[in-house]
Amino acid sequence: MDEKKIKQWEETQTQWDDTDFLSKEATALMKRKWRRIEKYVLSVLAREVASKNEFLSMLDIGSGRGEFYRLCEDMVKKYTGIEPSEKMLPNDIIEESFELKRGKGEELSDYCCYDACLLKEVLDHTYDPQGVINNAYKALKPGGIIIITLTNKDAFYKLMFKKWAKQIEVSHRDHLYNFNPAEIKNMLLKSGFKVEKTVSYNYMKFPRKMENFLGSLPEPVIYALMNIYDAVMRLFFPDKGSGFMAVGRRGDK
Repeated sequence: MDEKKIKQWEETQTQWDDTDFLSKEATALMKRKWRRIEKYVLSVLAREVASKNEFLSMLDIGSGRGEFYRLCEDMVKKYTGIEPSEKMLPNDIIEESFELKRGKGEELSDYCCYDACLLKEVLDHTYDPQGVINNAYKALKPGGIIIITLTNKDAFYKLMFKKWAKQIEVSHRDHLYNFNPAEIKNMLLKSGFKVEKTVSYNYMKFPRKMENFLGSLPEPVIYALMNIYDAVMRLFFPDKGSGFMAVGRRGDK
């Protein structure tokens, strides 16, 4: 185990609070991008519900305050959120079909039998990413799915402006690791998952004022623009969007 990473994790994650970032640093377009990521995840869950013809039991690792539950509650019969930050989750909440617990993805030995596991913008904040994926595999039923969303260390603009991208990477100490789609695919395969899908998205990256203007556009308009922009940019920069999603499925073993 990397003791340096564990120390960095303790310094940045156990008291993590995203309030200031959301209110002061995130541009209006960034907030639209996050909402769009949620829509991607919801579409995967909806297809799973339709395929099984039943509601899902769901494990959300790095759940924060459990906000995602409000978006997916009509698709789940049980939701369990795991969050390490005391500021995000000062007290456990345990109800019949909804629970939030203090904990971390590296320690999930007593969790099992879920239909879906979500790691939304979380894996790069963990001190043992492969261990978290291994634990997610164990927590899922045979045939269960894992959904991982992340920022992309190989985003096209980072490759074009390497010095600037490196400065940002160093300043974000809460990101213990940085990944690209190929690396996550290999990690899923190593844990025993079958990789069903990877998709790169959110290619739009502009100066702050431009992003605030674009983010102020009506939701259908900006989402349509992002869809078109992504489709074009994928032709020239495949797997090089600002973010990506990977979906894996646990086998029957």
